[in-house]
Amino acid sequence: MKKSILLSLLGITLILASCASNKVESKPEPEKFTTDWVECSRENSKDCGYFYTTNALGNFSMIEGEFKKSSGYEKSAFGFVFAYSSEKDGYLSDYLRFEVTTEGQYAFYSWDGSVYKDFINPEAENTAYMNDSALIAKGNDSVNKLKVEQDTATGKYSCYINGTKVASGIEPLQGSNGGVMVFFSVGKENEEKLPDTPVKVSYRITDSAFYTAPAARADAVEK
Repeated sequence: MKKSILLSLLGITLILASCASNKVESKPEPEKFTTDWVECSRENSKDCGYFYTTNALGNFSMIEGEFKKSSGYEKSAFGFVFAYSSEKDGYLSDYLRFEVTTEGQYAFYSWDGSVYKDFINPEAENTAYMNDSALIAKGNDSVNKLKVEQDTATGKYSCYINGTKVASGIEPLQGSNGGVMVFFSVGKENEEKLPDTPVKVSYRITDSAFYTAPAARADAVEK
C-alpha cells in the first residue's frame, strides 16, 4: 500500500427525573438530518495551511455524507472531524479525522493535543499517513460517500468509504463531547493557486442519527 505523510494542519472552527429506584433513563430517539449540496470555499492566500469546518452538527451515532471537490490542491483532504472535547477561540484542542482526497487517498487518525495516532497504520508513531484506495473516485467533481458510525453500546467508531468499511473498533478520545463537523483543508501557499484558483469543496448530508439538534448547520464559518 502506497503511503504519503499527511501534513499537520491547524484546526480552525469557527455548541424527567424519577424517584423509582429501578428506572433507567433512556436515550432520546435520534433525529435524522439531511441537506442539499452546500459549497464551501476559500480564495485568499491568508487561508493557506489550515483546515476549516462547518458549525457543530450535534451529538451523533451515525452520519453519512457525499463530498466532491471542484478545485484546489489535490492532496488537501476533506471529510468529517468528530469526537472532539472542546473548541476555544476557533481552535480544536483534540479530534478524530476521517478524510479523503481527489488523488484517491484517505486517512483516519486522532490528535489528542500533543500526539497523532494513525488508525489505518498503527505502527506509525506520532504521524498520520495518507493511503491509496481503489474505493475512492478520483479527480475533481467526483463524488465520494463517507460514513462514520458509533456503536451505542461500546461507544466505538467505524468508518466507511462508498459503502465499504475501512476501520472499526476505534475508541473516542477521553472527554469527547460526541460532536461532528464537516471540514476541508487548504494547502500551503506554494501548493494552492490562490486567488486565481479558489479551493472549493461541496458536501451534502445524506443520512444521519443525531441526539442533539445544533443551532446552525450550514456553510463553513470563517474565523
